[in-house]
Amino acid sequence: MDVTDSAQWIVGLWRRRLWFMIAAALSIAVAIGFTAALGSFVSSSRASLTSRATQTIAVDWQVQVTPQGSPASVTQALQGVPGVQHVVPVSYAKVDGLSASKTGSIRTTGSAMVVALSSGYAAAFPDQLRYLVGQHSGVLLAQQTAANLGATPGSVVSIHMSNGSTVRRVVSGVVDLPQADSFFQVVGTAPGAGASAPPDNVIFVPPSLFVSSTRGSVPTRQFHVRLNHSQLPGDPAAAYQSVTELANHFALTSAGGALVGNNLAASLLGAREDALYAELLFLLLGVPGLALAVTVIWLVVGLRRADRRRETGLLLLRGANRTTVLSMAFIEAVTVGLLGAAWGVVLAAASVRLAFSGGTNLSTAWTVVACGAGLLISFVAHIVPALRSTTSLEVPIGVDTAKAPSTRQPWFLRLRFDYALLAMASVIALLSSRNNFQIVIVPEGVPVASIDYAALLAPAFAWPGLIMLTWRVSAGISRRRTGRFASASRATAPELVAASIRRRRQVIARGAAGLTAAVGLGVSTAVFTATYDRQARLDVSLTVGADVAATASPGTTAKVSMLDQFARTPGVTAAQPLLHRFAYVGPDLQDLFGVMPRTISSATPLQNAFVPGSTIVAALSAMSRQPDGVLLAAETVQSYQLHRGDLINLRVLDARSGGYVSVPFHVVGTIKEFPTAPKDSFIVANLPYLQAVSHDHSVNAFLMASSDPRKTAAFLKRALGIGWQVRDVVSSRTAVTSTSGLAATDLSGLARLELGFAVLFTLVITFLTLGLGINERRRALVVLGALGASRRQRTAFLAAEGQMLVSVGLVAGVGVGLTLGYLLVKLLTGIFDPAPDGINVPMLYVSGIVLATLLAGLTAHAGLGRWSSGIRTSDLRDL
Repeated sequence: MDVTDSAQWIVGLWRRRLWFMIAAALSIAVAIGFTAALGSFVSSSRASLTSRATQTIAVDWQVQVTPQGSPASVTQALQGVPGVQHVVPVSYAKVDGLSASKTGSIRTTGSAMVVALSSGYAAAFPDQLRYLVGQHSGVLLAQQTAANLGATPGSVVSIHMSNGSTVRRVVSGVVDLPQADSFFQVVGTAPGAGASAPPDNVIFVPPSLFVSSTRGSVPTRQFHVRLNHSQLPGDPAAAYQSVTELANHFALTSAGGALVGNNLAASLLGAREDALYAELLFLLLGVPGLALAVTVIWLVVGLRRADRRRETGLLLLRGANRTTVLSMAFIEAVTVGLLGAAWGVVLAAASVRLAFSGGTNLSTAWTVVACGAGLLISFVAHIVPALRSTTSLEVPIGVDTAKAPSTRQPWFLRLRFDYALLAMASVIALLSSRNNFQIVIVPEGVPVASIDYAALLAPAFAWPGLIMLTWRVSAGISRRRTGRFASASRATAPELVAASIRRRRQVIARGAAGLTAAVGLGVSTAVFTATYDRQARLDVSLTVGADVAATASPGTTAKVSMLDQFARTPGVTAAQPLLHRFAYVGPDLQDLFGVMPRTISSATPLQNAFVPGSTIVAALSAMSRQPDGVLLAAETVQSYQLHRGDLINLRVLDARSGGYVSVPFHVVGTIKEFPTAPKDSFIVANLPYLQAVSHDHSVNAFLMASSDPRKTAAFLKRALGIGWQVRDVVSSRTAVTSTSGLAATDLSGLARLELGFAVLFTLVITFLTLGLGINERRRALVVLGALGASRRQRTAFLAAEGQMLVSVGLVAGVGVGLTLGYLLVKLLTGIFDPAPDGINVPMLYVSGIVLATLLAGLTAHAGLGRWSSGIRTSDLRDL
């Protein structure tokens, strides 16, 4: 076959089979576009996870001088480390305690930490200190210490040093330490061997006052280091390795003179889990989409199956050999594949631009891989049918088009693969549930994380198993179609229609299975995405407190009587006060929260996962019935061997005496998480009871549910002034560290990509399955017309098959989507913080995809049915 013949063949195809060629190229374009865009998500999410992991670290390295080293030698060694941007010395020393006088009474604390910070520290590490009130230099108190002492800017605080002497310092300001855990970490110890919590009392002094404020104490000398993050690799694992190797090299050059607290490496080590979840999202959401894209290509190629067999028969009849036929199929595959690749790149670029954020670009590597895969699929889809035509064609022309479709079940149903796959999926899901669906395995202290790929077999088996089961059920329903109960008229022939459906039941079942897969992909993705969005917002709400939280700064008095003012704020649907203080449980100082248990749930989202072994409604009801009732952390209950109903005495700060007094409480339950509460132990109690026993009727914050958090927060910032800190869940989402960094990066973009392509797949498969069925029945329609059937009768003949296909596909698709969405949420439990109580079904999207499918079916029958039900001379000649 020479070049001229090839050119004539291609030109003839595009002239006579224009719409088939365009449809084939578009189907390949969809596959390429989806693959390239999804791959771009994987690569960009890795880079964004690395960026976010570095942004959450205030100090990259805390380099501690050892007894063998000297500050001068460590400073010199740090100057030789590539990528070092800032090096600031910090000194720590422990003293016996602090005291301050207020309203005639003296308040004292236990042991305290004195920290020396230079004036340039805040500029080098802006995220380490948050100034609340007063000056930004001089002697500064930590917020909790200021509350314990009742100190404000201008107060005089006495430092009781280890040598027995006392020095007095004037407080210049009050600060907060957002990352106190890392700031006071024990450098050089194994994970878990150092202090588990930062000191309760902290005072910051200028370096010139450090020695005179810590006499008798052994100081700890550190250097806080900031590295150049732009030089790090985009992959979290590679970035972690790079930072670790850099720290090891520095430790070697310092010759044992320094230990490195590598906070940056620890953060990147945590990002490895997020990166693995990104891979899981690609596997669990992307692979079904890729399978659907391949299905679309095969359906399009199937539209030309009958034409291809006739063309092959004519070529063989006129003397062409097998090589010539395969060469023509190869040329067609190349032409369609190249055109589809060009359109696919454009589609991928548009999808990335529309679905993802501005920082996401189309990945060149993934685009090349997608184009290669698309061309390969094009070759297989064109060559395999041509190869079968040249080997199995017994009567070369026309006879195969008159052949009725087989009613025999396909081999995978005869072998009961659907039952086997669903049984295996159920067993694997049951075994995974015993492990609490921990699909990502992160060994403690080991810099290697892995995916339990065996757990992925549950959705991998469930997806094809449910599609095959849909095929079986659809064929079974069609086989029992009799038309006996249908209303008969001159325009209909119910028994003839029923007989046709029975005869073509496997064809209908095949189309219903394809439509089920498309609808199931959209619904399952929507369920997972909606559930994740709800939990991500809840996660941020746990840190912020609610949709909007207004917190009074130290020195600002807030009363419960202000509740009406907040409730009338634009957008606010409910508002509740929150009291935050501290109480001693034995020798342990814990956060104490006072709430109104009957109404707190109206202003902030609460879940059953917060109270293990109970429900949030039952726990709050128990508190409301018991005025002195408290919810304790499970760790506290276990450590002190407490039980529900036990009487305990907590030491609470009394406003009258200025000291801590013993107050009785009764344990009514355990609690794991609560809005604004820390991750470690805390206490939740009744607000009125706390105010009564502490003789202090002020509160710290107000939590608000809002229909427009940004608008509400902006209004409150203007109305309340500088004495209040106002936060909202929308603005704080990227700043809050959750279990999965995907919450603030590309997951919303992935959802838009998946849902958009799911709708596209649903529409395309609906058109193609109905179009394929109409194309296969053109001969029957022409014969019916020749026998005198009217256009209305022939259209009704077609509509029955389409109604069966679309109705079964929609019902099964929604059911499969809900089932797989539930399984996805369970398998990806580790990506949620906290774990959801159940799935969230977005009824608007589900209704939209059902409506779109129905409209696509009606459009296909209105257009293709009208075209195919007409009788033309050319149809008689072609058939």
